[in-house]
Amino acid sequence: MAVALQTLAVHGGGLLVASGHRGEAERLAQLAQGHPVIVESTARSTRENVERSLFHFEEADQLAIATDWFHARRASNYLRQLRPDLSVRLVPAERQWRHGGWWIEPGGAAYEALLETKRLIRSAR
Repeated sequence: MAVALQTLAVHGGGLLVASGHRGEAERLAQLAQGHPVIVESTARSTRENVERSLFHFEEADQLAIATDWFHARRASNYLRQLRPDLSVRLVPAERQWRHGGWWIEPGGAAYEALLETKRLIRSAR
């Protein structure tokens, strides 16, 4: 949420959409420090996060995906596949390693490597 709030500050405000399953979206919304948040609580994957949030992106002039770099790259790719017209509105999220959250980047890299390994194993079968 720190990335989302910093991104809002840099880009002059906006709407937050928190998407996630099993209370993840609700927990993120609680961290929004008084900002209005749309909660999408049914998505169980990154692709579903994007798919189920698309409706809220229609009127936005700019979009940012506020998560770790690796997860944001995957979500951006899904957005490009699903709605190339919306993907051109993507702006970079404001990530500042020195202000906390730096520890999530290695975790995101490891998770992406695991996903790629699983994909390669399935394709080799």
